[in-house]
Amino acid sequence: MRKIVAFLMQGDALALLADALALSVDALALLVDALALLADALSLSVDALALSVDALALLADALALLADVLALPNLIC
Repeated sequence: MRKIVAFLMQGDALALLADALALSVDALALLVDALALLADALSLSVDALALSVDALALLADALALLADVLALPNLIC
């Protein structure tokens, strides 16, 4: 009887080990997905920073043009 119980317990242990392995594979897949999302977020952040730099340059150009316009003599008679 003890041998049967030990055999059944060994089967349960193997099933638990298989479940743990499946969970580990799932966790690894989730980690890979999370890393891909992190890489995408980093790329988007870099793009946003580049756009901000471009926007600041355009703003500086607009301010320079405004200064030029304000420096023009009054053309209205």
